Amino acid sequence: MLRSVAARLSWLEWNEGGRTVDLTCLRLGPVRILHLPGEPFIEYQLAAKKMRPDLTVVMAGYGNYGMGYIGPAAAYDEGGYEAGASDVAPDSEEILMKGMRVLLED
Repeated sequence: MLRSVAARLSWLEWNEGGRTVDLTCLRLGPVRILHLPGEPFIEYQLAAKKMRPDLTVVMAGYGNYGMGYIGPAAAYDEGGYEAGASDVAPDSEEILMKGMRVLLED
């Protein structure tokens, strides 16, 4: 179901207010738990595991649900429900991947 108009307006105000969205990583020995905003597609989990095959890397979403689904750039060209219900642009993939790389560095 598409998010409510109120939720989308709140997200718009969040962005126009200059606020940022956090990406975090909990480190527990050889385990890394990435916490991303929105509802990230599985491609982000798979990419994170490739970035650090030497570790157990898991992912949690919904750090901030303002933007809804976050797909890889290709998903926005392919269309479909999730890409249509997202409030972020295709360049979000590059931003998230860069943040994930930084968080997974030791």
